[in-house]
This record gives sequence, C-alpha cells and structure tokens, in this order.
Amino acid sequence: MASKRYGYTLVELLVVIAIIGVLIGLLLPAVQQAREAARRMQCTNNLKQIGIAFHNYADVQKGFPQARITGPATLPSGTAVGNAVHSGWPTAILPDIEQGNLNDLYDHNQPFFATDNAVAINTKVQMFICPSTPNGEREFPNGYGATGAPGDDYVRLQTIRNSQGDVANAGFDSNKATRLANFTDRLSNTVLPGEVAARPQLYYKREIQSGVQATQPGWSCWAGPQALRLYSYSPDGTQEQVDTSGSETFYTCVINCANKMGVYSFHSGGANVGLCDGSVRFLPETTDVDMVMAMHTRDGQEVIT
Repeated sequence: MASKRYGYTLVELLVVIAIIGVLIGLLLPAVQQAREAARRMQCTNNLKQIGIAFHNYADVQKGFPQARITGPATLPSGTAVGNAVHSGWPTAILPDIEQGNLNDLYDHNQPFFATDNAVAINTKVQMFICPSTPNGEREFPNGYGATGAPGDDYVRLQTIRNSQGDVANAGFDSNKATRLANFTDRLSNTVLPGEVAARPQLYYKREIQSGVQATQPGWSCWAGPQALRLYSYSPDGTQEQVDTSGSETFYTCVINCANKMGVYSFHSGGANVGLCDGSVRFLPETTDVDMVMAMHTRDGQEVIT
C-alpha cells in the first residue's frame, strides 16, 4: 500500500507567512510606543532630578544657580576675550545629582572650555541627555576651540516678550544666584529646565538639516550655559521670530518646530518642561505661543491655564 505524505502546500505556507507578517506589522508600532513611553518617563525623571538638585542648591546658597557665569577669559587658541561664558548652571548642581567625582574633577575657577577641564566636560552625564534624542553619543566643538559631551536641557535668562509687546523677566539671572523671592509668578508657574534636544545639529520638524548647525552650538555642551532665547516659528519651522526694528513677528509654533531657539524634543506630540516647584509638565505642540512665553517668565503676572 502507498503511504500518505503529510506537509504544507506552497499556498498554505504563503498564507502562514502572510499572517505572521501582518501580526508583526501590528505588533511593532505597539512595541515602539511602549519604548517611547519608557524613554519619555526617563526624560521626565531626569527633569525632576534636576529640579530637586536646584532646590538642594538653594537650601545652601539661598537661591537657584545662576544661568551662566561670564567674564574675561583666554581661549584655548590663546586669544584673550573680554566677556566669555565661563560655565553654565549644570556645573553648579553636580554635587546634587550624585556627580561628586565629576565635580571634583571640574575646576570651577576656570572656564568650562579651559584645557584643564577637557576631561570633565567630555564626560557624558546621562541626566542631561534625553533618551529619545538621536545620537546620544554625539560630541562636538563647544564654540571655544574645545569639545564637550552633549546636553539636551536649557534654562531661560534675560527677558521675554509676548505677541502684545509686553516684556517680563525670564527665570534666571547671570553671575549670581537667583533668589526664590524673585519668582512672584510662583514656582509652580515658571519653567526651570526644558528640552532643546539634538544640538548642535539643526532640526526643522524632525528633519535634520545637513551641514547646518543650530545657533550657538557650543552652548549645547552640558557644561555650557544652555541658555535659550525663546522664539516662535513658522509652521514649517524654517522662519523664526525676528526683531530688527523693535517689532517682532510672532508665529504659531514654538514647540518641536526647530531646535535653534525653541522648545524641542523627539517625543511625539510635545515636549517636557520642568517647573521651579520640581514638577514636570508635558506641553503639547498645540500650546498657545503666548502661554509658553508666559510660563518662562518669573514676574509677568500672567494667568497660566
């Protein structure tokens, strides 16, 4: 008697492969969303830890760290400059984010770009890098003839103007601790650190601009000032708010349009900002531009909804 042979036909095999492909196609977006949710949670935790560090610093120094320290300096090239940025707020909070060894390595009496600080500023600090940002291993010239490890967070200094022309002080001072009493808008209404990711490379709406760097790329080194002049952008992110004659053009976008001078992240639909009370908010890309500006002032007396 002839024996029967068992097995799949070619058609059955193709159907099985097609079903497996469909299931994988359905599963991958869910896996990617889960991974991004985890990265966004880690980013949120980083900003919370920075906020706690600012308050620990304030307990001792009677104020938040200065946004930046400026003064005369000699560049690595040997050129003397009258007013250079010596360092930014991240160097002040190193002992408060469990980076005591790095703080000991960093010479606070010299600018961050000094030769003696080369090893310190090239040490990557994970707390200053958003895990959603591409190329977390990037290194780049810091603008003063040295290189440094990246940083994806900023604090706002100087002044801010809204679309009606009203001007108010931004959160932080230069060259001195910022007293908490200066935050008359209340700490819960004022942004402390926010995201401005992927510098020094310039991005418009998630599209990398080949060969073009964001403004002041050197400040993206974590040891630099990480300051941000908060600008609004055209919907495509390519045209920024300008002020050439005392009048400014305000556009409709300020979040995730460009990392040149705007709040920017690689989170879907918005960006994280930490507030001065230690909490963290996720600001949708649709947040009103004036509302974003108001959240970055400490004494504008705006109503934050």
